[in-house]
Parts: sequence; C-alpha cells; structure tokens
Amino acid sequence: MFNVTEAWKAAYPDAHAGILVMQSVDNPSTHSELERLKQDLEGRLRAQFAGKGRKVLEMFSTIPAYTAYYRQFKKTYHVRAQLESIAFKGRSIPTVAALVEAMFMAEVKNLLLTAGHDFDRLDLPVMLSRGRK
Repeated sequence: MFNVTEAWKAAYPDAHAGILVMQSVDNPSTHSELERLKQDLEGRLRAQFAGKGRKVLEMFSTIPAYTAYYRQFKKTYHVRAQLESIAFKGRSIPTVAALVEAMFMAEVKNLLLTAGHDFDRLDLPVMLSRGRK
C-alpha cells in the first residue's frame, strides 16, 4: 500500500511518512465538541507564543526542516503561516467540515504536513519519491 523510492530515502534520510485509513466516518459540517477543541487549541497556541516574535518560529520544532525543503522550490511552508495567523494575528481555525478541520488542527498542533484523500480514488501503492526542483 505504501512504497518509498531509494531516491526519496537518499534525499531525505531523516524524513518520516505515515498513512491512516479510515472507513465509515461521519463528516458533519459542524460539531460542538470539535468547536470546543478548536477554541482550546487556539488558546494554547496563543499562550505558548505570547510575548514572542514571529522569528521564534524559524527554529521551532519541524519548521526548519520544512522551510529548507520548500525553499528549494521557491515556496514557503504554509503551516508556519497558518500557525502565525492563529498565534500572532488572533485568527480562528475556520469551520469547513469535521475531517478537514481535524486535519488542519493536527497540522498546526504538531507542525506536520497532513493531507486527506478519498481512499477509493487512490492509485495504489502510494509512492514517495523525490520532488523535482
């Protein structure tokens, strides 16, 4: 189900990837407990970075590794920008659909890039290969 090329391993020896498959899940447009958890996460992120400048994120957690990766493609790591918008600009996590919101929350909490796909539409095996510059 999940294959990794030698080129990917050689280019990113410290990288990790995972896959989570879920079936028969609900995806409501809103959920009261999820809303509470979003507000709690927003509060914790704001408290964690209170009184600190945006520069603190440059060396925080996984951000340096993602920044270096994205830089080679002349891109920026969008999860950092999302974290900044919550922690420093007071923005809220949007209400879209429960599964999307849960993945977004996981991204800004753990600073790990997350993606969701319809399993039935995947062309298996999922392949990790080195990106092109």
